Amino acid sequence: MTQRVVDLLLELVQIDSASFRERAMANVLMAKLSELGFEVHEDKAGEAVGGSAGNLLARLPGSGSKAGQDPVLFSSHMDRVDNGLGIKPVLRDGVVYSDGTTILGSDDAAGLASILEGVRAAKETGLDRPPVEVAFTICEENGLLGSQNLDYGWLKAKQAYIMDSGGPVGTVIVQGPYQSRVRAVVLGKSAHAGVAPEAGINAIQAAAVALSRMRLGRIDPQTTANIGVIQGGTATNIVPDRVEVRGEARSLDGSTLRVQVQHMVSTFEQAAQEAGARVEMEVAEMYPGFHLPESAPLVQRALKAIRTLALEPATHATGGGSDANIFNGHGIPAVALGLGYEAIHSKAEHIPVDQLALAAQLVTQLIIG
Repeated sequence: MTQRVVDLLLELVQIDSASFRERAMANVLMAKLSELGFEVHEDKAGEAVGGSAGNLLARLPGSGSKAGQDPVLFSSHMDRVDNGLGIKPVLRDGVVYSDGTTILGSDDAAGLASILEGVRAAKETGLDRPPVEVAFTICEENGLLGSQNLDYGWLKAKQAYIMDSGGPVGTVIVQGPYQSRVRAVVLGKSAHAGVAPEAGINAIQAAAVALSRMRLGRIDPQTTANIGVIQGGTATNIVPDRVEVRGEARSLDGSTLRVQVQHMVSTFEQAAQEAGARVEMEVAEMYPGFHLPESAPLVQRALKAIRTLALEPATHATGGGSDANIFNGHGIPAVALGLGYEAIHSKAEHIPVDQLALAAQLVTQLIIG
């Protein structure tokens, strides 16, 4: 198993795949799923978001006494963040790296590889197994757009394991945050900065006042807020009449998130009013939070499978969003499972071979256990 899953990871990371441009990856995965005996369905999510491919949904019939059970659903995403093209993987001292010029893309090629190899190994045991469903999503790294537009009516599974999380194998993410995005457009009045600055209303200055008063960063143990984009002004000799500011807030508690977002909105509004400017605000709820108790059947199944591998399981909350948020929001309880990758989204990204092999073994245990 170990050599096969490593070879598979090395193959997958070398396939260029980015949000909205997953076609090449989808073609390879469709062939591999078909080879394993899956019925494969590509949904219309690509058309909905303007991408080159849709989500891949696939179903493998069960066998023996377990053939009539509910399917076990596994999911990973096909895209990766920027600087994920032309990846050249390097295997060194039992760890897979990139060559240092790009990310590695183990987020989430390690998830894809562990699912494919885990299913193959489960079939090879010859043991009775339930049906298996797979959802390989697009555009996860771009607002979870794939899972938000997924054809949920095609799926029969009632619970899901998202193979897409940091932490060592044995990590079970049982709680994820709510997230909202905030966009403010501050509108002032232009004037010549050297001749008549007093005739203008500086939109950038008004926005700066708002940001100086705003609670940002770590708000409390459950809540964060960030301003990540500021765009405005045209020339140094013109008092800027427009600036756009974009940010986000997240919290494991929905009511706390609402309070933080309202604070951000009212801070912009107050600062604009004081400057004689006006502000146009947009707030978008990006995804719902989730929290599954340890007693939930899919959590218990995960804990049992992890212990079968002689590992000590650990349940955690996370401040990061994933497809698990969207699956839970659509009524399919889902947890994210640790894959053991480290330093993701950076050129130092890497994954130990033993962690990758354990991730594939965990998929197998979740199927046959």
